[in-house]
Amino acid sequence: MKLDREGAPHTEPLAPEDWNMDIAQEGSQFIALVQHESELKCRLSIAAGGLDDATARTALADKARHWIHEYLSRPASAFGSLE
Repeated sequence: MKLDREGAPHTEPLAPEDWNMDIAQEGSQFIALVQHESELKCRLSIAAGGLDDATARTALADKARHWIHEYLSRPASAFGSLE
């Protein structure tokens, strides 16, 4: 699934189309698995009693968009050029 449901409010810039997010719940903790082209890139979570799935997804989608934006803004690693 993409980061959030259609029409959900968001505060962060939209993510590129090749990013998506799956959600898991363990008790009162919601965990987002953020993926780029089906490769897991990061896990984010929130813990709050009384959150419904839709509200948790929207909150995690904003966290994921923020993380993706920062990830894509990082300079190319100097270690990537080693042979």
